[in-house]
Amino acid sequence: MISMDTGNGARPHAPRQGRPAMTVAAIALALAGIASAAAEAQGIAADAPVIAAPDDPSRTAPRGDEAGSEGGDFNSFTSADTLAAPAAALARAASAPVVVEMFTSQGCSTCPPADAMLSMLAAQPDVLALSYHVDYWDYLGWADSYARPEFTKRQEGYARAAGERAIYTPQLIVAGHDTVPSPGPAQLNGQIDAARFAPARVSVQRDSLPSGEAIELLPLSDLGGSAEILMIRYAPQRSVDVTAGENRGRRVSYSNVVLAIEPLARWDGQKPLRLTVRAELDESGRFPDDTRHALLVQLLQPPADLPGPILAAVRLD
Repeated sequence: MISMDTGNGARPHAPRQGRPAMTVAAIALALAGIASAAAEAQGIAADAPVIAAPDDPSRTAPRGDEAGSEGGDFNSFTSADTLAAPAAALARAASAPVVVEMFTSQGCSTCPPADAMLSMLAAQPDVLALSYHVDYWDYLGWADSYARPEFTKRQEGYARAAGERAIYTPQLIVAGHDTVPSPGPAQLNGQIDAARFAPARVSVQRDSLPSGEAIELLPLSDLGGSAEILMIRYAPQRSVDVTAGENRGRRVSYSNVVLAIEPLARWDGQKPLRLTVRAELDESGRFPDDTRHALLVQLLQPPADLPGPILAAVRLD
């Protein structure tokens, strides 16, 4: 497990089937006037707009002004299309990867090409690609083995922050604020490049110590609000044989499948935040041996603390 020490410095969703929530690993937090105690998962406001899935199950539903102008969709993506990063960006990959989040489902017939594109992105050192499996298509005949209600809730939060009233799959979000409902490779690459070269708002310093990974977050400007420090646990590679539903008879491969999101702390960005993160044996068996970990520093959107821009990301292993 991961422990942390801190220094000073549409079609309506079908009713969801009850699934036991993954127990969060014990995380020790000692904050000295820098961040508040561990943040609880944020609830959805009672007066928030109703979020519904699109009328056509498993199909993307971008607005007219969001549709890509390239004349292609995920199915037009081939390995000949480039998503390569400039050399200058690769040099800063270890400390400043661009986070690309995709919301997908094993029960979505249009998702496998997008899943394949995310796998190509996951191979780039300056991109942290994360695959969140949602549960609102489970009623179509196949229950996604990696879906969790909190991942659907995260997608709903992004939709509310953007003023949208629908969620759909596949959907990609770059750096926590650029929504990519159905892009061609050039459109997606352009948004990733924009995030690469955007002015940094947080500096990340890292040092390997006997006690663990020492990480210092230093604000470079006013953050404009509070940020949440999130621990992401993910599996690097998984393949699933789907025997029912829209993808019946297909074997689908996934990269960087998110297993859990754990809020660690809130940070106001007024002073540096220093963390020491140690990887320890997870004796509970809740996570597989090949589980990997990353930290996200994500701005919270008031007044409901909805997910906002991702200010920094750190791969821990």
